[in-house]
Amino acid sequence: MIFQSNRHKYRKLFFYTYLELYKILMIEEIRYDFKEFRKYADDFIHDLIKLMIISKMNCPFNSELSRKYFLNLVKQIAGCEAYIVKYGQPMLYIKYRGIEFTEQKVTSKFVRFNEYAIEVIVESVFAEFVKSFDNLSSSLENRVKWGIVTNKYPNVDPLFTLLNSFINAVHKLTLLDPSNPESLIRKKFGIRNVNVTRHSTQLEFLIDSQLNIMALNPSRKTKDHSIVLLLGNSEAAKAISSLMKQ
Repeated sequence: MIFQSNRHKYRKLFFYTYLELYKILMIEEIRYDFKEFRKYADDFIHDLIKLMIISKMNCPFNSELSRKYFLNLVKQIAGCEAYIVKYGQPMLYIKYRGIEFTEQKVTSKFVRFNEYAIEVIVESVFAEFVKSFDNLSSSLENRVKWGIVTNKYPNVDPLFTLLNSFINAVHKLTLLDPSNPESLIRKKFGIRNVNVTRHSTQLEFLIDSQLNIMALNPSRKTKDHSIVLLLGNSEAAKAISSLMKQ
């Protein structure tokens, strides 16, 4: 099946798997083939990771400083607003293009097989979230635009600069030869959680199901202090941190 937009023209193949646990878990695997439009594959990965990040962003509501900071971040993301979820301790999450995300509602990963073939795996017990995430990730109109400058917010928040650096580093590693231990090609990559507070954001990401945690501290003056790999023994995780500090 061929899909075409102003930015993307690709072959899109669907594979569905249903696993019955305590609830029905819907898993959608979508293969994107950019063989004839190679440069669009790179754009797609950048946009996809942005969407994965905002779908996991959250902040403790009871911390006034963190709450205000989070709300200001949200105002620099197009089509985005914050909403409260009360699981016990109230938390702020992202509502993007009308879709209310939490770190539990939808899980997404991608695998880059080569320069042009990318597979996206989306899982949720809510079928509508699987479909919605697919629509957001594959549509030019829904691509995430953050760090928006306005009269009220004339400067891009430095957290977005760090997040862009993270995305660029991940993308570079997906282009390395698979024999390189730092390579992310043919490995599953996902974002598990992005907990935002006033002074530090903990970014949890998965490489082949292995958990890595990075602290992003935009107020720190040096990159060694603003980018700290708290957990991550793989060569790929270390390479992401190293590239961000260059």
